[in-house]
Amino acid sequence: MSAPLAAIALALAGAAATSPDTPVAAPAAHPSATPTAVALAERQHAPSDGWAAQEGGTRGGALAAPDHVYTVRDRTQLLAALQAPAPARIVRVAASIDMSEGRPFDSSQDQARRGTLRIPSNTTLIGVAPGAGVVNGSLAVAKVSQVVIRNLALRNPCDVAPRWDPQDGARGNWNALFDAITVSGSHHVWIDHNSFTDAPQTDDLQPVENGMRKQCHDGALDINAGADFVSVTYNHFALHEKNMLIGSSDRASGDGGHLRVTLKGNLFEHVAARAPRVRYGQVHLLNNYYVGERGHPVYGHHYSIGAAHASHIVSDANAFDIAGATRCNQLVRDPGASPGVFADTGSLLNGAPLEDCPFGAGRENAGRRVPYGFTALPAAEVARHVREHAGPRTLPQRADGYAEARIVPAAGSPFQLRARQDANGDWQGASLQLSEDGNVMMVELLESRGGQVKRIKQVRRNAPLPGAPVVLRYAAEQGPQGQLLTVSVDGDRATWLVAPPLPAVQPVAWDAGAGTLLDLRGGPAGAPERVTVHVGTARLALQAGDAPELLRVGGATRLGASAADPRIVAVEAADGGVRIRAHAPGRTAVTVHSLDDPWAQAIFMVEVGAPFAGPGKATLPASVTAFPAQGERGVPPDAPLRLVFADQPVLSGEGSVRVYRKRGKDRDAALVAVIRPGETVTALGPQGRRRLVRQHPIRVIGKELYVRMPQPLERGADYEAVIDSRLVRAQDFRGARWSFRTTPYLPVGDSVSVDDDGRADFRTVQGALDHAMSLPRDQAITVNVRDGVYPELLYLRDKDKVMLRGQSREATIVRAANSETRNPGSGAGQPDGSAGVLGGRSLFLAQDVDMLELRDIALHNSTRRSDGHSAQAETIFFSSDQGRLIARNARFISEQDTLQLHGYAWFYQSLIEGNVDFVWGNNRTALFEESELRTVGDSANPDSGGYIVQARTVGPDEPGFVFLRSRLTRGPGPLGNLPPDGATYFARSPGTANTWDKVAFIECSVGPHIAPDAWYRKPLPNPLQGGWSEYGNKTEDRQPRSYGGYQLDRAQAARLSSRAAVFAGRGWNPRP
Repeated sequence: MSAPLAAIALALAGAAATSPDTPVAAPAAHPSATPTAVALAERQHAPSDGWAAQEGGTRGGALAAPDHVYTVRDRTQLLAALQAPAPARIVRVAASIDMSEGRPFDSSQDQARRGTLRIPSNTTLIGVAPGAGVVNGSLAVAKVSQVVIRNLALRNPCDVAPRWDPQDGARGNWNALFDAITVSGSHHVWIDHNSFTDAPQTDDLQPVENGMRKQCHDGALDINAGADFVSVTYNHFALHEKNMLIGSSDRASGDGGHLRVTLKGNLFEHVAARAPRVRYGQVHLLNNYYVGERGHPVYGHHYSIGAAHASHIVSDANAFDIAGATRCNQLVRDPGASPGVFADTGSLLNGAPLEDCPFGAGRENAGRRVPYGFTALPAAEVARHVREHAGPRTLPQRADGYAEARIVPAAGSPFQLRARQDANGDWQGASLQLSEDGNVMMVELLESRGGQVKRIKQVRRNAPLPGAPVVLRYAAEQGPQGQLLTVSVDGDRATWLVAPPLPAVQPVAWDAGAGTLLDLRGGPAGAPERVTVHVGTARLALQAGDAPELLRVGGATRLGASAADPRIVAVEAADGGVRIRAHAPGRTAVTVHSLDDPWAQAIFMVEVGAPFAGPGKATLPASVTAFPAQGERGVPPDAPLRLVFADQPVLSGEGSVRVYRKRGKDRDAALVAVIRPGETVTALGPQGRRRLVRQHPIRVIGKELYVRMPQPLERGADYEAVIDSRLVRAQDFRGARWSFRTTPYLPVGDSVSVDDDGRADFRTVQGALDHAMSLPRDQAITVNVRDGVYPELLYLRDKDKVMLRGQSREATIVRAANSETRNPGSGAGQPDGSAGVLGGRSLFLAQDVDMLELRDIALHNSTRRSDGHSAQAETIFFSSDQGRLIARNARFISEQDTLQLHGYAWFYQSLIEGNVDFVWGNNRTALFEESELRTVGDSANPDSGGYIVQARTVGPDEPGFVFLRSRLTRGPGPLGNLPPDGATYFARSPGTANTWDKVAFIECSVGPHIAPDAWYRKPLPNPLQGGWSEYGNKTEDRQPRSYGGYQLDRAQAARLSSRAAVFAGRGWNPRP
């Protein structure tokens, strides 16, 4: 054996050796020894960039119940696991298993009988220990489906009785029977991260008879007899001659249209030929690495790719390092006389472009046969990448990874996913349950210790359509604050916790409850593929006869779409979204899914109503007042449409509002907006990074019909608004049609005005903020908002020195309902086309801004805790880690989480109302000076007084939340109830180790609703001492009082008793 050959053989033999020092056992026997990643890796599905992921994908035994997860170390155990009755199974191979059991085979028949492993359908066979694999055996995947073979060290079987065929070739040849793996007549097979080698029985060790080396090896991996949808990824093939045959003969015409195979990331090292040889197959070669030597003494390179009869081979960015090879036709050949098609892009031969390849009929001919998306690594990077990743890998002892279940939820008992279960049976996971009426979905993060299941967090979401599947995902991953446990539904994060994950040792388990489990999978942590259709509560209202409507879709870029009833609507994926054409009145479900991951999908209902029926001529009911008025000129382009009725109208859920631009000197007439009833997704802010939120563009507010425009109108243009007669139910209302003209003038100067009906630059606060964001970042601007109620959500980003100033905090009010249920998460802007609706639950999102000032104005998030929502509902989220916020004589009204603050904030003579953690955030410094913190009655739990602060201050040396000479009062909540005496706490801790509980109350007036020991210590704060502090506080009758916190001395209190001292770290000393 040559020195290089010996080195490779030694490495592969070592990989295949049994490792007695690594005992990996069945969960019931010795589960603590199992690597923590096995329980998730064994549920992994074939990746999307391969044929095995097509037509429903390849899951193997991912649906195996825990009782059908077997760990094996010898032939008897392995055969028993494969033969046990089970609808799906996972077989963990924990040793190198010799199928001969130390007794040499005495004939080919004996070798076939004792050495063949028949792999049944719905099976995952996975190596879980170093060297785990099969010796003297042949894996037969015959006439089955759903098979996954991963992480095994396979020694190519040596036939004990090869046959001499004098007719094979000019000189005759020896032929053997057994392959390491044969995939025959099977579909949906994934072969991943295995090694295949002749070592230590390499061909140079075989005797010579009939003038030829007595070849005892057949194929390493053969795929034939119409096998289909196969992916072969990241395997290491080494020291072999006839490596891989796809298609058995030119006469096997039944293989036509089958043998769809992907080879990605494989290492072919000193493989003489057939890597692969293809007949009939539709094969994709992606980022494989070929290493060889034409003059090698044992495994001399003959050719790599055989483009044989009726084959179609697509090659992308493969790398060939073949000593002695100079031309493509030395790599790509037709070993017979009927070549197929070979089309290459971007491959390298010994570092130079692979050119002048034979059998190229144009990539369009072969490439059309690859239906999936893929990203090719540049060929120059392939060698390093494949060397690092090909072949069996010791499953890492890592904590990250996910398990997710695709389920159909139902009202009743919850679906429970036990994703990470340790040796003692303790587990972490998630549950999902529908309310009895099916309208609300409860999602929980769970933990079980000692048999006691504890709900860590619960959130509520709008329920999916009845019968629609959802994906419940539990993941452990690294976050900016440490290890993060997250629960997601359909790719959208529902809740999370900073905490260490349990080892994922025992198999993933579940309790379906009232739901139905459709599929299960796991794998390494990472962002899931997502599909976000820009509709609101899974419903889109259209009208028959409308022009096709384009719905924007975020996330996946390769989409498919279908309608349950194409007689009602026609749908197609187009232009970054889905185009829907309404044909006839009726109701049907539409499904939009990723072509690369069928689990990523969105299902919504389309309801097609009668054709639009607006008045044919200008008309307004006598009792209705329109804004803008009929014929009004100089209308701000952001103006909503408003109709004020004599009595409160009722939205019907039918019809629509349409706005037409009239023909002008330089403009054609055009329909510029269609506004429909129901919840939709609205984009706030300028293009590039917008705040996406779900809201109702058409609302009834008192006696007023309020219609928010989807985008500003053009300046200096004539418009006509038309309202369908069916939109609202009101006396004598038969529709409306009226005209107005927008102002041609742009605002100028360092201030702009907002008024809901008087003369002003803008009708909406957001319109003024959009104008501010069009100015240079550092240019100061004041937005003067006149008295009125503005029913809006707001967004400001990347703009400094904005003052939002009202006329009075009692009468200038921005009011809207927003919550964790409607728009989950704290909120952030997002690029166009990105997945999710991430605008968050706050009324006002201020992101990456500095010196934002709110003055003489009220922000009111009208969500009630009693609404049945997840009740987090900020008035403002100041999301600017180094930014500064000023609030003077302002008012902030909500119940839970009224203020979420990052960075630096100064509240002066302002009023903040709430009841649960209503001042909180990952801040640096927030000073509340001469302000009022009013705890209001809890609408959901009248006996609770709640908590004022939950600090998550980002550093131990930051001041955190400082309340200076302020008043802690109580008042009636939305339902009129007051907080009880002694029921309200100053603060409670989030219980995290990487944020700090920094809260100080200094010289404050404290009402009787505050508890005698006002610091809630479950969980304990970080730090245990000194973070929660007090100095000089008094009761409302001026009596000095301690409330159980750390007592500052005078010198310590002085460092928190002035603006200059508190904000010294920022070098900021704001002035009243």
